[in-house]
Amino acid sequence: MSRNRVLVLVLPLLLAAVPAAAQFVAPGGVVPVVANNAGAQGTYWRSDVNVLNVSGENTTIQMQLFPNTGPGGGAYEPQLSDPIDIPAGQQRAFTNVVQSVFGMPETYGTLWIYSLDGKPLVITSRTYTPGGGGTYGQDVSSVLVAAQAWIAGVEHDSLFRTNVGIFWPWSQPTQFTVEVFTSSGELVGGGTVTFVDAGLQQLSLETFGVSDLVSGWVKITASDAQMVWYAYGSTVDQKTGDAVYRVARGHQLQ
Repeated sequence: MSRNRVLVLVLPLLLAAVPAAAQFVAPGGVVPVVANNAGAQGTYWRSDVNVLNVSGENTTIQMQLFPNTGPGGGAYEPQLSDPIDIPAGQQRAFTNVVQSVFGMPETYGTLWIYSLDGKPLVITSRTYTPGGGGTYGQDVSSVLVAAQAWIAGVEHDSLFRTNVGIFWPWSQPTQFTVEVFTSSGELVGGGTVTFVDAGLQQLSLETFGVSDLVSGWVKITASDAQMVWYAYGSTVDQKTGDAVYRVARGHQLQ
């Protein structure tokens, strides 16, 4: 299936979600980041996804994976899964979804899941790594935002590092301005993130000139205030590799 066809499937669902700023149960949803790749401190991140069909009828879902585009929003190829059946009132679990559904090693990106017949779904995701005989990781959730969004409680120093991710779901160029502040509101870093097409970009705060931030926050501003998107922060323990996920929050859509 061509990339344009993939995006055609995505856009109607996003448009339908725009008025629903309260994020009610919907016929689809976005997991802003899923992974199947090595990280620092010997970690290896993978993502498990659960999809629950809360309707009283059987449904069929599909998934689209938008691999990380890298700085500047370079070329990428969205991946489309085969149709997957989920009976009424049942849940499907997808362990290491990037590998088990798409067969892609050393890859991370954004996952879009939707029912082909409009049945409502509840979607959860956990990205984790083995350690100490068990696992540790982070729950990954999504909130649709527009114009501006904020990420609170970030740290980037010798103890923790923070990455900021933006998923732009539209097949058109755009640009975001990222500003990083201390807890007292002092601007300590910033820059722009450019997309040439739909995709995910995840960047370290070092990209924005930040090297020693004990407690701070991030503001993200879109060049097009009318379009919706997703963003997040992930703060990782520099010693253990354990991570905390921070969803970006915006003003209520008008």
